[in-house]
Formats: sequence, structure tokens, C-alpha cells
Amino acid sequence: MSNEPISTGIAGLDILLHGGFSRGRSYLFAGEAGSGKTIACLQFVAARLKAGDKAVYVTVDERPSEIFEAAAAIGWNLQPYIQDKQLIVLDASPYFGARGGGEKGIDPQKIVADLGNYVRRLGAALLIIDPVTPFSLPPDASSPAQDQARSLIQLVQTQIGVTNLLTAQRAPGGAEPTTIAIEEHLASGVLIFKLTETADGYERSVTIKKMRGVAVAPKKYPFTLEQDRGIVIDLPDHAPTALSNPAPMFECFDPSKPSN
Repeated sequence: MSNEPISTGIAGLDILLHGGFSRGRSYLFAGEAGSGKTIACLQFVAARLKAGDKAVYVTVDERPSEIFEAAAAIGWNLQPYIQDKQLIVLDASPYFGARGGGEKGIDPQKIVADLGNYVRRLGAALLIIDPVTPFSLPPDASSPAQDQARSLIQLVQTQIGVTNLLTAQRAPGGAEPTTIAIEEHLASGVLIFKLTETADGYERSVTIKKMRGVAVAPKKYPFTLEQDRGIVIDLPDHAPTALSNPAPMFECFDPSKPSN
């Protein structure tokens, strides 16, 4: 596996990370609703598909059609990649009952085995789980949620063997779920997305909280969302210069069929 960094699709972020993410590692985008986590995921996916990678995208809280609409609204048409068998979108919500509101726990071994089968059949280099939090529900009330989260992420990293991008929900204020701490601890990199109210409205920002193997200090960077560009980070003057080379529980999305 090449150690050359792969672009995140976000130009300013690539500069801060000295090229991007490392292949074969897991990265976590955490933040409250509306802070930009899913857009950042789609920006990464769009960039990697254009570069020739294949990806498996797992969604729970949104319908696959909504994921494609969100990408198209920015300017990224991902549907041709499904037709070319570069991209699979898996709708995991049926397994959890009501969309995003189920309380049924999952078996980490089974979920990882099922995801691994999709990854291998496609020949994917990327696995995106948006969000990973519902998969941290323990199979019974006696099992700690943090143990479930630890087992799931460790199995994803060791048994699937691709670059993983996970998202997790953070509360706007107050105590965070215990699973967040586990997810952040096990990930090679953690980016915190935040939505802050200002006198002029709201400001979005991203903080590089953790990035193994990269000499970058934790710092908050404001960003905007722009048509055809997605997330654009406002870099300070002292930022480093860019590198020159920088299963049954799932429903596979078919763009040819109308959504329910």
C-alpha cells in the first residue's frame, strides 16, 4: 500500500495536512447537525472517485437519494459512478427500524463481515459510514456502548483494510456520548465541525483536533460553502505551502428506481 497521501478534496485542508489523508487509516468527522460533516464526506468521495478510486458509502439518517441531491446541489454528480461500478451507496436504515430512530443493537462481527463483502466485491479503496454512531448501539442493555464502539471500529480497521471515513454526531453543548471519546481515540485523525451563531448569522469552522503522523497543531479554521467547490477553508498567512503532488441489513441504492 502506497504511503503517498491522498487528497481530501478540500484544498485548504490538504495544505494543512501536508497532502491529505494516509491510505488504510480511519478518520472521524464529528460535529453537530448542519456543521458540514456530510458535505465534507461527499467532497472527499467526489475527489477520490474522480481520481479513479472506488468507494462504499453507508448512510443511516438520510435516504441515498438525499445524499445524491446534497452532492448535486453543490455541483457534484455522483450517479454516473454508480453506473460505472465505482460507487455503491448502502441504505442501512431498514436494519434500525424507523429511519435514524431505531434502538436495536448490532453484532459488530456481522456488520463488518457484511461491509467487507461489499468492499471486496466492488474492489473499493474507501469505506464511508455516515454516521457511525447508530452502529455503536450494544446488542443488549447490559453491554456498555463504549465497548461496542471500540469493537466495531477495531474490526473495521483490521478486517476490511481500506481507508475509512466516519462521521459522528456531537451535541451543540454539554456532555458528549461516551462512544465519541472511543471513536476519537481509535481514529488516526479527528476533525471537529462546528456551527457558531454570530451577530451576522452563523459561522462554520473545522478544528483539526488530532492527526497522527502529521505535524499540525490543533486549531480552528473558519470555512464557507461555495458552489462547485464545496468547503473552502480560510487559511491564515502562516499556513504551510501545498505539496506539489499532493448485507441483508443493507439496501443497495439503485438510481434507476424511484425512492419511497
